[in-house]
Amino acid sequence: MPISGPVVHQQLMDAYTQTQARLEKIREGTGQAEQQLGRLDEDRGNSLIKLAEYYLPELTPDAIRQTWAEVQPAISQVFRRKEQESQRLRSELADVTDRRRDQDATLVTITQELDNAVDSQARVASDVEQRLRDDESFAGLSDRAAVAEASLERAESNLHEIEQDSARKLPAYQDSSLFKYLNERGFGTPDYSHRGLTRRMDRWVAKMIDYNKAKQGYDFLRKTPEQMRAIIAEDRQSLDTVMGELERRRDQVAAELGLPDMIHATQSIQVRRDEQLKLIDESLRQSNLTQSRLTATDDSRGEYYREAIQIFRDMLRQIDSRDLKRRAQSTIDLSDDQIVAQLVDVETKIGSISQAAQQQQVKTVRMQSFLEDLGRLIQQFRSAGFDSSRSQFVGTLDIMSELDRAIEAGHTGMMWNEIRSAQRWGPTAMEQITRVATHPMTQVLINAMAHAAAGALQEHARQAGRRWDQQDRTWGGSNSGRGGRSRW
Repeated sequence: MPISGPVVHQQLMDAYTQTQARLEKIREGTGQAEQQLGRLDEDRGNSLIKLAEYYLPELTPDAIRQTWAEVQPAISQVFRRKEQESQRLRSELADVTDRRRDQDATLVTITQELDNAVDSQARVASDVEQRLRDDESFAGLSDRAAVAEASLERAESNLHEIEQDSARKLPAYQDSSLFKYLNERGFGTPDYSHRGLTRRMDRWVAKMIDYNKAKQGYDFLRKTPEQMRAIIAEDRQSLDTVMGELERRRDQVAAELGLPDMIHATQSIQVRRDEQLKLIDESLRQSNLTQSRLTATDDSRGEYYREAIQIFRDMLRQIDSRDLKRRAQSTIDLSDDQIVAQLVDVETKIGSISQAAQQQQVKTVRMQSFLEDLGRLIQQFRSAGFDSSRSQFVGTLDIMSELDRAIEAGHTGMMWNEIRSAQRWGPTAMEQITRVATHPMTQVLINAMAHAAAGALQEHARQAGRRWDQQDRTWGGSNSGRGGRSRW
């Protein structure tokens, strides 16, 4: 059973929400690893102090304790700033997410309103077309327009052929020095004034190259295209006159049934929808930016972490654990060996957890990138109008399964291809697609003409309407030379 566009749209929004939740879960894992690192750093410091107090008076335990006491607040301050920034970004992200969720809901409402308006407009447009088809005068004008269009098409085709023929053959005349000589003298015309030997020689040359026949062909190739253009211009003017009358009758019936007002209302809703899409795009941009900043803040190798590590390294320059281990091994008492062993164990755990945190960070960056990609896919979905109720998808489309495959691949390319291949337009949607290239009023005229014209002339009538529309767009909607053509 087909799935409607709004349902798939909601599934995509749910998929985005679920992907956000996955990203937050990965971030939580990164945060837990950092908390463990913080506790291990504290254990390491305590072990250093304990070892110094036990065995290394020459390193001055008071100085060591004082050094650690000085560095600990600095590190704690860095992590406090990091947590504050992280909390601020999470709050900002929550606000943006809430705003985007409200905007999505508003878009769904506007899209449904637009669908209803388009359906109402289509019904009235159908009534207008039916009225025009039943009008005998309109049918007669449609036949005239179709006949004129057929004649015009033939003339344009002939003109194209003669222009090609001229372009191919005229150079041969221009390259013939004897033909050019006689032609430039005006041989065979009242302008030719030579006498005596010159005249006899020119006649001999003309007979030799069959100049009279060549001149006829040359004049035909040179003058016929221009003459045909003049005839075509007259034919176009005649067709425009008929089309102007057809359009006037259409406008009259459309106004009686209120179609122009409906078109204006539909266009206004479309403008609102476009504006809403811009708001959503901006919210998505802000969301992506905040997500990126939050990922950078939580990065175990990020700015805050590097600052804390630098402080810690400055302290370690004064206390080398390897030196402590060598000193402890040189003693008979095992107490200091146990303390150093604890210190080494802590450092081993720090290295292991740091590596795990880095792997978690890679997952965070990958999922964040995918989330942005999914946001762009939803934008494409909406821009294509796939969220409309006139849009349908084959029943086998499973968005959540496609989401899992896309996450595994790390991008939404295949997911978008599946969505596009599963998409279908309903009957009224096909009419809407046709209207994309023309104004709805023009489409009404084309449809009415095609149905009103006699069977053999239907396609020519349709083409006449298309030509009328194309000429209007070429002229920028000007009424010049169109008998005050109306624009809706």
